[in-house]
Amino acid sequence: MLPEPHLARQIIETLGQSGTPMSKGVSYYNVGNESLLNAIDTHYLGSYLADGGAVFKLVVGDYGSGKSHFLYCVRDRAWQRNFAVSKVDLSPRESPYDDQRRVYAAVASSLIWHELGGLSQDERGLARFLEGTLRRLVHPHGFDLEDTEAEGIPEVRAFLHTLETTSVDSLSFHKAIQSYFNALLRGQERRVESLERWLHGEEVTAEDMRDLRSIGVTEKINKNNAFKMLRSLCQAVRAMGYTGLALLFDEGDRMLSIGGKAEKTATDNLREVIDRCREELPGALFMYAVPPDFLHTVVPKYPALQQRIQAANYFSRANPFSPQINLEYLDVPDEELLEQISYRLLPIFELAYDATLNRDIQTENIRVLSQAARNSYLAVSHRRLFVKALVMEWFRQKEEGEVVITMEYADALIKGQSDALQRLADEQQSPY
Repeated sequence: MLPEPHLARQIIETLGQSGTPMSKGVSYYNVGNESLLNAIDTHYLGSYLADGGAVFKLVVGDYGSGKSHFLYCVRDRAWQRNFAVSKVDLSPRESPYDDQRRVYAAVASSLIWHELGGLSQDERGLARFLEGTLRRLVHPHGFDLEDTEAEGIPEVRAFLHTLETTSVDSLSFHKAIQSYFNALLRGQERRVESLERWLHGEEVTAEDMRDLRSIGVTEKINKNNAFKMLRSLCQAVRAMGYTGLALLFDEGDRMLSIGGKAEKTATDNLREVIDRCREELPGALFMYAVPPDFLHTVVPKYPALQQRIQAANYFSRANPFSPQINLEYLDVPDEELLEQISYRLLPIFELAYDATLNRDIQTENIRVLSQAARNSYLAVSHRRLFVKALVMEWFRQKEEGEVVITMEYADALIKGQSDALQRLADEQQSPY
C-alpha cells in the first residue's frame, strides 16, 4: 500500500533534507520494530492502561537511530486504541522539567486533535482537542457548535452529564473543562478565550480570573499543583470516552547540556513524574526518548532516578516489564533492516516524482550504501545517514542517469551527510 502522491512527496522531501521522519506517513516505510510495537499494543494499550493502569518507558537510541520515528509509530497505535496523545517536541534550547508547571503546559499545548482515518491536518492544544471532541458529537446531527439546538442533542447531554459526575482531583480543573464545553455551545467567546489560556497553563489576567472565579475556577496552575492538574487531565480524558492518555516526550538531548542546579531540578521532576505515573495518572502511557549518553553521563549522578530506570534486560515481547526500550535491538539484523527500509521507500520515491528507477542498479546501490553506512563510525546514527544519502542519490540519478556507485563514492557520500547533520545538530544545541 502506498500513500497519496502529495504525502509521498512530503515523506521523501523531509527524509532527503534531514533524514528525519515527518509526523505523517511513517507506517508506509516502518520496518524492524513490529515486535516492540505489538508488545506495547497488547500488553499496555489494549489491556493494562485501558483498565486504568499507568506505565513509564524510556526509549533509548543514538542521534538519528529512529527515536522520533518510533514515537510516531506508538502514537499511531495509541490513536487506533482510542487514546488521546500529547507528543512534546521541544528544541534542545528548552526543557520543561525544571518547572513542574511547564511539564503540564507542555502536555496541554501539545495534545493532538486527530480524526482517525481523516485527511485533515492534525491540530494541537487542549482547547482544540476539547472542541474537536464536542464537534464530533454535534456534527452527525447536522448542527454546528454555535447552533442553539446543539446543547439539547441527547448524546451531548449524556456526555456533559458523564463529565460532571466523574470524580476529578482538581475542582478548578473539573469546572474549567465543563465550562469550556458550555461556553462553546453558548457562543461565549470571551470566556472560551480565558478558559483556553487557563487550561493551557498560560498566564491569565486579573480580568480572566474574576470571570473564572464566578464559575468555580479558583486556582491558578503553578508548580505546586501542576501534577494534580496533570492527573485531572488524565481523569477528564477518560471521562470524555477516551481509553487513556499517551504522553510522548522527545527532548532527551537537552538533558546532556543543561548541567548544574537546572539539571538536578529537571532529573528530580522526571523522577517524580515516573513515580506518579505508576499510581496517579490513570490510563497514562509516559514515554521519554533519550540518547544513550543520558544513561551513561547524567543518570549515574542521581541514584534515585537510576533506581527507577535501570534495567538488566531491555523491553521485549518476552519482557514487557523492563522500563528501557533500546532501539539498537530490533527484529532484524542491521543489514536487512536498511535494505527493508530501502525497498519500502523506493516505490514511495517513484510515486513522489512520477519516476521509475532500474531495480537491478538500485538494488546494488542499496547494498553498497548500506555497507558504507554500517562501516562508518560517525557521530550520527548510520540509519539516518543511510536514509538521507540514499534519497539524495536516487534523486541525483533520476536527474543525471542511473549508475552503480562505487564503495569509495558511497563512503564519501555518507561522510558528507554526517558532516551536514552534525552541523544541524550543533546549531540546534546552540543557545543562540
